[in-house]
Amino acid sequence: MENNNRIASLSITPTFARQTPRNEFGAVLARTAQEVVKTGASIVGGMVPGAPVLSAAVSSVSSTVSSVGSTNATITPIPGTTGGTSATGGATGKGDAWDMLEAQRLMAEDGQKFNMAYLSLQNEMQRESREHNAVSNIMKVRHDSAKAAINNIR
Repeated sequence: MENNNRIASLSITPTFARQTPRNEFGAVLARTAQEVVKTGASIVGGMVPGAPVLSAAVSSVSSTVSSVGSTNATITPIPGTTGGTSATGGATGKGDAWDMLEAQRLMAEDGQKFNMAYLSLQNEMQRESREHNAVSNIMKVRHDSAKAAINNIR
């Protein structure tokens, strides 16, 4: 009798140099964020009221993401100050950052309107469900009573 329970001999493969490219996490994250912003803008652009405002906000976010992904972010001092910094727009209150804040505020207002509409729809659906259950229970009781009366007559 031959014993087939033996483990076959092991083969050892020599190691090779890395075949996949070395990608830094920050660069990959920046590229991914940029693609998400572009895709999200194209999807949401046609569905949201106030699409021009949203488009402006998304394009400024996209440019911010691409600038952060391509270079290290540099902070420049505000002209006429001693140490204050600003990403864009200086101290005048104009620029991409303020536009983005305004767009976020408008989107939050629209979101609140959608949430209130959804809440009222949800309340209406619950009311209709309760009415349906009440009518269904009444009809079942009437049916059972009629069935019992017929069975009692027999």
